[in-house]
Amino acid sequence: MNPFKYGTIVSGKDFCGRKTLLKQITGYIESSQHIVIMGERRVGKSSVAYESVLKCNGERLLYVDLLGIKSIDALCRRILRAIVILEQKTRWFDKIIKTLSYLRPSISVDPITSMPTVSFDASVEIKANSIPEVLTLIESLGKKRRPVVVFDEFQDILNLEDSHEALALLRSKIQFQSDIPYIFVGSIRHKMDEIFTHHDSPFFKSAIPLTVDPLSYEEFSKFLKKKFTTDQRKIDNEILKKVFKIANDIPGDIQQLCEALWEVTSGKKIISPDKLKNALELIFAREQKSYENYISLLTNIQLKCLMAIAKEGGKSVFSVSFMKSAGFNNPSSVRRAITRLTKLNILFESGNEHRFINPFFRAWLPYKG
Repeated sequence: MNPFKYGTIVSGKDFCGRKTLLKQITGYIESSQHIVIMGERRVGKSSVAYESVLKCNGERLLYVDLLGIKSIDALCRRILRAIVILEQKTRWFDKIIKTLSYLRPSISVDPITSMPTVSFDASVEIKANSIPEVLTLIESLGKKRRPVVVFDEFQDILNLEDSHEALALLRSKIQFQSDIPYIFVGSIRHKMDEIFTHHDSPFFKSAIPLTVDPLSYEEFSKFLKKKFTTDQRKIDNEILKKVFKIANDIPGDIQQLCEALWEVTSGKKIISPDKLKNALELIFAREQKSYENYISLLTNIQLKCLMAIAKEGGKSVFSVSFMKSAGFNNPSSVRRAITRLTKLNILFESGNEHRFINPFFRAWLPYKG
């Protein structure tokens, strides 16, 4: 069985390192302190939050994923769905269902995943004034054994048309729930900063900020090598360093490339350098349709700009050398192209560098060209 996991929350033996950070977060949880956890996509933020709660004896995790929410109705439904799933095996379950009877909740088990699913009557719209009521329900859970509330991808709340009102109503209730720790996880720093560091935001300085950085090569490479040895496979530092470089040192992407390496190699073998090319080709084959979809959304100018970033890197996108490589004479054309590529979630800005959200798409572009 392939030992490498990516694209999902990991814990226990699949979680690597971060002992100091975990100790810090568990301490904050035990003292009911609210926390903001930030870091790049796929760096392991959600897993850090999850593992921290697991290490706190007696704490329960109320996990709410806010990725892609578009309305206050969706916000409330996701919180309520998480509450129902958390309480489904407790003696308080019937009381929760009765409280939510106006939404006609329906609980079932997905026949494919065997995971519990919860749905509510779509004809009933949950409006902003219900937010305090929803959070009061969370507060009632704490009377028997408090939950630790994790809002993942919290920055997406800014997508709501009435996001300021939603944030104000959330904050107005959370600030009085002094015994319940809230963990706000986000991957788009400027949006998280807008929520937690801008003076006019209801959440201004409401939580302690923490950053999840990529794992060090020394620590993570030992973890990965051990995974390979479960089937007596061996991988040397030269190949692993190339894996880290291709994946921009991001743990989730490193695990994805290692998973592909496992698939294209055999047990009791030393992994040869040519297998890295085979692993990338496997990823390209799996993701080609999404890559082609990206391309179909771009104008010729945007594609030229993207190809230049893939080739030259994104640190000096307005330099003479970059402009020449991209075939541009006007910096404003590059600026417009990068703005569009960022809005399409193909690129993101990290410091003074524009980087690919998917490093394998970056690797595929010159491979295709």
